Amino acid sequence: MTPQSSTTEFGWSRVSPGTRLNGIYEIDQAIALGGMGEIYKGHLVETGDPVAIKLMLPEFAENHAAFALFRKEASALHYIHHDAIVRYYVFTVEPVLKRPYLAMEFVNGRTLSQILQSDGPLTFEAAQSLLRRIASGLEAAHQHGVVHRDISPDNIILPNNDVKQAKIIDFGIAKTTQHGTIIAGGFAGKFSYVSPEQLGLFGGEVTPKSDIYSLGLVIAEALTGTPLDMGGSQVEVIEKRRKIPGLGAIDMKLRPLLERMLEPDPARRPDSMAAIASWSFGSSLAKGTAASEQSAESERSGGRPTRRGPWVYVAAAVLLLLVAGGGGAWFYFQSIPNMPPRQQSPAGLGLAPPGSGIMDRTPPSPAGTSAGLSPAEKIKSYIAQYNGGPCFFITPVAVTDRSAAIEGFGSSVVPFRAFDTAFHQAIGFEADIGVHEITEQQCPTLGFLAGLRDEDVPPPHLDIDRDELHNGEILSGLIDHYGNNNLALVLVSDGGVVQNLSSFLKAGTDAKTFQVGMERRAAVAGRQPQLLIALASKGPLQTLQANDPVDAKQFFAQLNGELTKSQTSVSASARYFLLTN
Repeated sequence: MTPQSSTTEFGWSRVSPGTRLNGIYEIDQAIALGGMGEIYKGHLVETGDPVAIKLMLPEFAENHAAFALFRKEASALHYIHHDAIVRYYVFTVEPVLKRPYLAMEFVNGRTLSQILQSDGPLTFEAAQSLLRRIASGLEAAHQHGVVHRDISPDNIILPNNDVKQAKIIDFGIAKTTQHGTIIAGGFAGKFSYVSPEQLGLFGGEVTPKSDIYSLGLVIAEALTGTPLDMGGSQVEVIEKRRKIPGLGAIDMKLRPLLERMLEPDPARRPDSMAAIASWSFGSSLAKGTAASEQSAESERSGGRPTRRGPWVYVAAAVLLLLVAGGGGAWFYFQSIPNMPPRQQSPAGLGLAPPGSGIMDRTPPSPAGTSAGLSPAEKIKSYIAQYNGGPCFFITPVAVTDRSAAIEGFGSSVVPFRAFDTAFHQAIGFEADIGVHEITEQQCPTLGFLAGLRDEDVPPPHLDIDRDELHNGEILSGLIDHYGNNNLALVLVSDGGVVQNLSSFLKAGTDAKTFQVGMERRAAVAGRQPQLLIALASKGPLQTLQANDPVDAKQFFAQLNGELTKSQTSVSASARYFLLTN
């Protein structure tokens, strides 16, 4: 049967049963729709053996970043052989559909989340067996340099409801310490199960100990039948990860181990999944948790102060109508009172490359590393000096002597591939690079960010409560760590129009907050990238006080001119989100 697609009543594209892929596999039935792919049950044509097939969605088939992420799952599974991890068979592109797919072991069973919802919590013995099996499988992954990063009840399947046969699935966002990748976002994992370091705490370096934290949350849920309260707004989610969560409902025999697994500071968690899999009653792992809970109140991430106390999102009854260019797209911005912020997947960290002076230029190519710098400092220097050409910006997110997580912005992924190669040759290992693709009209923003080289003004810390909005929804966020400096907030739309949102900033506890209702009057197909920029300056700047929409090229040229003339220092942080009709 020739490969073909049909549309179901659910509205998503589905390959028809009987379709053959590369003449090797045949589709039997659709199972589920994921974030990037459709999941099918199929069989091997020659033998009839069942397989699970993850077929990339058509809209992602030509997306280089999505393809790299999809291929990464295949690479992660290829070298891992453990009975608790779903087996990988083949990764290729179907030549007729022109869509990549991954064929793997078909596991017939329910997920742990389905079992907990329908049958209630596991017994202590079952939870203990599940813990040992999953820890053993993750140890095998970690030994191959793979961190899963998305351990949750949805990604654990129990064939025949037997915890002793449990299998870990979905390595689609796995981080490998051996093979760098280009991915389309800086955050990975289900929000209620992520570790503190996945949210940027404790240096933001994601290691195998991140999986230890997530597994601790999963086992706690398995024992009680309900998830621990780790969700809420972005601020609440972060604050809940500054201390060990309450485990009063957990069986006393497992509580000491879970307290160690759920230490906020990765350094205080067990050394490995092997130690967890071999844990026994009275183990030394169970000691010393009282002192660790107190120490976990302090975030050790580059000396940033720990925020304490509640955050209040304040809104005013102000309606602002702004007309945006770029294809006639209009935006309405308004403060919406009493609207709680939604959960989100945070999109990257603040942008503030080191250096001095304000220059509207592309940074020079690296000419080598400076003597006397530590390996991590040399890596940061290399990133700051790298010249990727026009419409290219990179900034370090988390750097150690032997690892680097880097956030990038650009209108194409091509220069990031070149950077990936150059980085490997210069530094000696591959980096993990998160790429946000923007429009050509937004490129002047990157030229401005790349020109910021003044260390007198620390960059403000900008957070938003989600990384994708539907037309008409509310964007909430906060800005802190800006000291006594003047603060401005601007949006650069996909059409390249800069719009001043500073009037929406409201004083809160140790921060300024905002809630902005966004509605695009003219419909634009697809998911359109938006850049939100927080700017802190030593003195007031007239360019940042104007409310009229202006073209990005004109806006940043005017701002650069004013900075040069007034000799005022400025810094900036940026966040990326998508607007969907």
